[in-house]
Amino acid sequence: MSSEFKNLQSHWETNKKSMEVSTPNFDSLYKKIKSKEKETYFFYYGTITILLVTLIVISLFFYYVAPVKDILSRIGAGLMILGLAFRIIIEIISIRKAKQIDLLDTTLKTAENSINFHRFRKNIHQVIAPIVIVLYTIGFYMITPEFSLYMPFWNIVLIDISYVVIGIVLFIVIRKGVLKEMQILTDIVKLKNEITE
Repeated sequence: MSSEFKNLQSHWETNKKSMEVSTPNFDSLYKKIKSKEKETYFFYYGTITILLVTLIVISLFFYYVAPVKDILSRIGAGLMILGLAFRIIIEIISIRKAKQIDLLDTTLKTAENSINFHRFRKNIHQVIAPIVIVLYTIGFYMITPEFSLYMPFWNIVLIDISYVVIGIVLFIVIRKGVLKEMQILTDIVKLKNEITE
């Protein structure tokens, strides 16, 4: 029994020394993870700000400037507003989920939670965001018939074309941001996996 205790004690001392040696490495990895997490939070809060400003502007536009009267137009305005509101809620949920990943949990659990969060964000960008964009676009074009009653034909054509052009530019800008976010999340997962190895 005393030999088992000595083996256990020896094993403990060896592991303790290796943990002490790797502490600076752990601190460095921890700082990298915190830095990358800060970048993702900046991205989330930026997205929420942009979506919220857009939601407020569109809501005020439909309430004060161009209150739509046709049922089709009201449904279109509703799709646009609800799509933006839904996307804002998703971003808020993302922030809450990201903050629930506790770096003080066991490293395996933290790495697993980070991987699950990465999958969650991937689903948002690959499934939910395109659905919101499609609904928003359908809503936009559902309003066009009522606007055509009050505006010249060429203005409507110009608005429709500019929507497509602005949509393409925004798609490129947003895609760039999404790819950066996905890379940061992948880096975080890799760094957390380094800690577990």
